[in-house]
Amino acid sequence: MTIPKVYLGVFTFLFVFGNPNWILGQEKAVIIKGKVQSLTNDVSNVLVVNLNSKKSTITDAQGDFNLEVKLGDTIQISAVQYLTKEITITETILGQMSVIINVVDNIVQLNEVTLTPYNLSGKLILDAPKLGIKPLVDASELGLPNANLSIMTQSERLLLEADRGKYARFMTAEEKTKEVNILNYLTIGVILNPHKIINRISGRTKLFEDMVAREENLVIEKKILSIFSKRTMSENFAIPKENIDGFLTYCLSQKDFSELSNLDDMAGVWEYLKTKSEAYKEKDSIKK
Repeated sequence: MTIPKVYLGVFTFLFVFGNPNWILGQEKAVIIKGKVQSLTNDVSNVLVVNLNSKKSTITDAQGDFNLEVKLGDTIQISAVQYLTKEITITETILGQMSVIINVVDNIVQLNEVTLTPYNLSGKLILDAPKLGIKPLVDASELGLPNANLSIMTQSERLLLEADRGKYARFMTAEEKTKEVNILNYLTIGVILNPHKIINRISGRTKLFEDMVAREENLVIEKKILSIFSKRTMSENFAIPKENIDGFLTYCLSQKDFSELSNLDDMAGVWEYLKTKSEAYKEKDSIKK
């Protein structure tokens, strides 16, 4: 064996076995800190997914996130307002235990619109006076009573009608006087509300309560779909896209679904959906 070969063998041995961190870094999963940056848009609630391990998280208000990765993993960053971006975890990133990701705005190109035939310039300040539109006058500006009350749905109106008033109330002084004149003895002075009692016993009130709760849950479901697309949920929860409606219906039937009324906590909503997706897949025997 020649001297150069001996040196080469020794160098290789020392590099491999003398640097255990390099070996462990190839296989061991670690949690790195990341930051999504943009010069223009908000960087909160950006979805960050490890395409290899299928683990995911969402950035906070400052764009920060923590994610478990290994060397060679591919990280995908996606949001409606940004172009989807993918990065590969390198030894440098693992060594620093952090990564900064700059995202690019997703600019939607609109079709060209011709304004000349309508004598418009395209500048709202210049064109608005030409349209002759009068200021909108609503009930609030006129000072009308109950102008600021929200409009009730049909289910809410039916529930209000079925469950109106108290189960019982005391008679007024005038009502007591009439009863004494008619029956000629002192009355107890309590009037029952048979309409409310019968609706409660028959289950009619409960039916309307369930209708109102279902409508409120549907509003939450629509809000979730406006934030997380079916494709995003399908890819991250390993549920076929055609089964996402069934998955959301399953979530809708859970007793704790109404707790998602605080939709500003997107990280909490995402964790809830992730947890329920596992139970849904076991229930419907969907392959992961």
